[in-house]
Amino acid sequence: MSMLDLPCIEASGTPTQLGEGIGQALRADVAAMIDRRMQAAEQYFATRGVGSTDRMREVGAACLELLADWDIDGWEEHNATASAAAVDAATLYAASNYSDVRDILCIDLSADDDEGCTSVAAPASCTVSGQLTVGQTWDLHPLDVDSVVAVHRLPSDQPETWSVTVAGAPTLIGMNQYGVWTGTTNIKVTGVRVGVCYMSLLHRAIRCCDREEAAAVIQHAPRAAAHTFLLADAGGAVELECTATSSRRRDLDTAAIVRTNHCISRPHIDAQAEPPSLSSVSRAARAEHLMGRIDLSVASIRELMKDRDGGLQAINRYPDDGEPTATNACAIGIPEARHIEACRGPADRGEWATLKFVRGG
Repeated sequence: MSMLDLPCIEASGTPTQLGEGIGQALRADVAAMIDRRMQAAEQYFATRGVGSTDRMREVGAACLELLADWDIDGWEEHNATASAAAVDAATLYAASNYSDVRDILCIDLSADDDEGCTSVAAPASCTVSGQLTVGQTWDLHPLDVDSVVAVHRLPSDQPETWSVTVAGAPTLIGMNQYGVWTGTTNIKVTGVRVGVCYMSLLHRAIRCCDREEAAAVIQHAPRAAAHTFLLADAGGAVELECTATSSRRRDLDTAAIVRTNHCISRPHIDAQAEPPSLSSVSRAARAEHLMGRIDLSVASIRELMKDRDGGLQAINRYPDDGEPTATNACAIGIPEARHIEACRGPADRGEWATLKFVRGG
């Protein structure tokens, strides 16, 4: 089997110029990403008997309108991306933020979708290098692997950033020139609403100077739905477990942080739209075991991401498992060293690339 490569593109300038560069470079890929996600949405809504792709576009438009008031730079970049890629801006927003927009239309109390990721953070005291180290797998629909791209942004008056995302979308997993890391896992909690969607939150957070500023941005945002957010810099890491209207914080101390796709805060547990899946519970337990050592490193976290213990419940999920979710990308970062590396697809099936910064920290 040939290894999957990670396409990398670069864009620079104003928010509009960034969007134009991204949309032009990824025009065909953006259209293909939208088609794949809308097909997935049609199947999702048909299974549950509620929702439609037309309503997704309407909700996407409403959420995009709120973004203009909350983050005008993000809004301008998004609209320029859509224009350059020759796609509808609201449809692109709905497709990029698929899980949020879909959940606004259909929080299914009986479903067990297990769409999400495995995220980890190791304190400096537990690493060989003596530097805080973070990492995440990004898991969703298996066909999304074809849309994964690394985007290098060099804004005119904002921090340089690298993000691993899908074609046409803003930041998903990433780091900026100051070593500020952003990552997320999906959770499902009732109380969703029209609001700013999760990728826009990450895209605003990655432009912050440190983890505390990034945490404040997300905590005070008019969020659309539930997610967890891992935010780190050289001095530490913060994880936020957020619903649309509330958040709970935990800080990295002497033990590693591990997160999959269920709530751990009691008020949020009580409001979960579905019970924790077997996969989420199993991945969390396995990751906690693998992170429970004092000689952690980029190499050991990469091995964690390759782990197939538990079969279909494993951290590393293959598209040929026949499950509705697979690992589409992986990333590891050391904020102090401004080091970020990533691959497309599962950790043992993708060619790992180091994403290098050109500006000073």
